[in-house]
Amino acid sequence: MKIRLQSFFRLFQAPPKKSKNGHSVNWSPEKMRITIKQMDEFMELKQPFLQTGYNIKRLADELKIPSYQLSALLNRQVGSNFNDYLNRYRVKYCKQLIQGGTVSNLNLKGLSAKCGFSNRNTFTTAFKKFTGHTPSDYARNFHSLQEL
Repeated sequence: MKIRLQSFFRLFQAPPKKSKNGHSVNWSPEKMRITIKQMDEFMELKQPFLQTGYNIKRLADELKIPSYQLSALLNRQVGSNFNDYLNRYRVKYCKQLIQGGTVSNLNLKGLSAKCGFSNRNTFTTAFKKFTGHTPSDYARNFHSLQEL
C-alpha cells in the first residue's frame, strides 16, 4: 500500500526541466549562477572565442563540467545556444576593434578571422543578428559619427 501511494504521488511531481537535447541540469540556483559567472569571466579574460573552431567541449573542459551540462545550462539559464553565446563575444570584440580604429586596413575576411570566425558569411550573419547592421555599415556609421 505504501509503495502504491508513493507511485501515486510521483504522478503529481514535476519532472526535472530538460534542455532541447533531453539533458537536464539538476544544480542548485547558486551553483548555476556561479558557473555562469565563471564562464563569463573566462570568456572575458582568456578570450577563447578568438580561436577559430573553438567548441563547447573545449569550454566545458576549461570549466570542468560535462559538455551536455554546459549545453543545458546555456539553453535553459542563459537562453542561448553555444554558437550564439560564442558569437556574441566575437561581435562585441569586433565592435571594440572598429571603435578603436585598429582594423581600418582589414577587409571583411581579415576582420572576421581576427575575431575568431571561420568565414566572412558567418561573421556577417552573426554581426547583423546581434547589432542590426552589417560590419561594413556599422564601421561606416561609427566613423561618420566620429567626424561630427
